[in-house]
Amino acid sequence: MRISEVAHLSGVPARTLRFYETQRLLAPPQRLANGYRDYTPDVVGRLRFIRSAQGAGLTLTHVRDVLDPA
Repeated sequence: MRISEVAHLSGVPARTLRFYETQRLLAPPQRLANGYRDYTPDVVGRLRFIRSAQGAGLTLTHVRDVLDPA
């Protein structure tokens, strides 16, 4: 799924998706031959969780800890 599709389905802007990658909230997606990101469908649910957790007052650091506990 291209970044524009994920952005549309999740309601999260493409720029924010790229930011979440840098913050390790999203794993870097595979790249297509043309260099476009190729996300798996499960990323939409993860994004919805991230946004919901933020809405509940969690910081991105806390969200990352919840998603990927050490």
